[in-house]
Amino acid sequence: MRITRITKRRAALALALGVTATLAFSACSTGGDTPTDGKTTVTFWSWNPDETTAEPYIKAFEAEHPDITIDHRFIQFADYTSATQLALTSGSGPDVFGTQVGALTEQFAPLSADLTPYLEETVGADWSDKLTATDQLAVDGKQVGVPWMITGGGLVWANQTLVDSLGLTVPTTATELKTFCAAVEAAGKDCMEQGAKDSWQNIDVYQSIINQIAPGDFYDAVAGDASFDTPEFIEAFDVWKSMFDDGIFQDGALGAAAYPDANDAFHKGGAALIAFGSWQNSDTTKTRLGQYVDTYGDPALADTEFVPYFFPQVVDGGKTGTMFGGPDVGFAVASSSKVKDAAATFALWLSASDAGQELMAKSVQQPALSSVPLDLSDVVTDAQKSALEAQGPALSDMIGARQISSADVQTALGDALSAVASGQQSSADAAKAVDDAITAAYK
Repeated sequence: MRITRITKRRAALALALGVTATLAFSACSTGGDTPTDGKTTVTFWSWNPDETTAEPYIKAFEAEHPDITIDHRFIQFADYTSATQLALTSGSGPDVFGTQVGALTEQFAPLSADLTPYLEETVGADWSDKLTATDQLAVDGKQVGVPWMITGGGLVWANQTLVDSLGLTVPTTATELKTFCAAVEAAGKDCMEQGAKDSWQNIDVYQSIINQIAPGDFYDAVAGDASFDTPEFIEAFDVWKSMFDDGIFQDGALGAAAYPDANDAFHKGGAALIAFGSWQNSDTTKTRLGQYVDTYGDPALADTEFVPYFFPQVVDGGKTGTMFGGPDVGFAVASSSKVKDAAATFALWLSASDAGQELMAKSVQQPALSSVPLDLSDVVTDAQKSALEAQGPALSDMIGARQISSADVQTALGDALSAVASGQQSSADAAKAVDDAITAAYK
C-alpha cells in the first residue's frame, strides 16, 4: 500500500515550478541556534517531495534566507519510516522530516518538537484558523507537524475525451453507473479501473460508500468511539461487493495495483473512470499532459481531457459531494535537532508562508494555507477549472480524515475488503472482524 502511495504523491507534485519568493519568514527565537560559520545547515528528509520537486522550494527558501542551507535527502517511502525513526532515535537523523496523518504521526510524536510556539510567533495566535486540518497532525495536544498539502478522496476521475467519444455522460447514480458501465464494456473498455490489490484504494472507495449511508459514522467507529458492527457498515460492504459482481470494476481488479497498473490503464485510455482523489489534480494541466505523452508515447494524450467528479450516488438517497482527507504530507522538526530555530523556519516556510504555498498552488494541489488560492493558469478547459474550484468548499469542510490512526485497524479493514470482494467473507463477518480489531486496538 505505502509503496504505491509514493508514486501517486510524486506524480501529483511533479508540476511544482520554481518562482522567486517574495515574502520572507523570519526565524523564530525559540531555541537558540548558533551557526559557527555564518550559515546554518538544516538537514531535510522526505519521501515527498522527491529530488526534482523539492528543488524549487529549496531554491526559493535559500534565496530568502541566505544564512540557512538546506541539505535534502529523498528516501523511498518503502524505507522511509524505518530509516527515519532509527536515525532520529540514535540522534543522527534529520532536522526537518516528512510525516503523514495517522499512524506515522503517532509513531513520530515522541521524536518531534512541539511546533505550537513557532506557529504562534510566526503565523499568529490564530494559526489553526489560517491552516487547514492542523489537528490531524497533533498528538495529545502536541503539534507534531505542519500540513504542506491538502488532498481528499471521495472523487472519481473521468477520461472525458473517451466518455464523450462514446456518446455517454458521467453517471451520478447507481442505476446510471450500471448502464454506463455496460455501454463502456460493450465498446471494449473497462468502466472503473480499481487497484484492488492495494488496501488504501479499497478503503478510499469504502469510505465514499459509507459516507453516503451514514455520513461521519466511519470516523467515530475506527477511532473506537462507536461500533463498526452495525447494519450500515454491513450495507456498505454489500455495495462494495456489488461493484465487483456488477462489472463496475474491471476483471482482475484484485490482482491490480493502483499504481502503476490501474493508473497506467486509465491514462492510456483503457478505462472511462478511476477512483482517485484530488492528488491527481495536475492531470488537468498542459504540463502534466505533456509528461504523459513522453511517458506513454501517445501524442493523443496532449489533447485528452481528464475531469474529476464527486463519487456517484451508489446508495439510493445517499449523501454525495463530501470529501475526506487532510494533510497528505506534513513536516516535523526533530526534538533532538541542534538547529531548531532554523529547522522550524524552514518547516513553517514550506507550509505557512505565501511564497512556499504559492509553489504548492502551482501544482494544482490545495495549499494548506487557506488564504492561498489554486493557481489554474496551466489548467486546460473551463470544465476542469470549475471541477477543481468545486473541490475547495468540500476540502475545507471534510467529513473526516483519510488515514486511520491505528495501523492494526487499517490492516483489518483492508483485509476485510479484500475478503468480501473475493467472496471469502460475508459482509456481516467482515464488519464483525473490523469491529474486533478496533476493540483490540483501543482496549
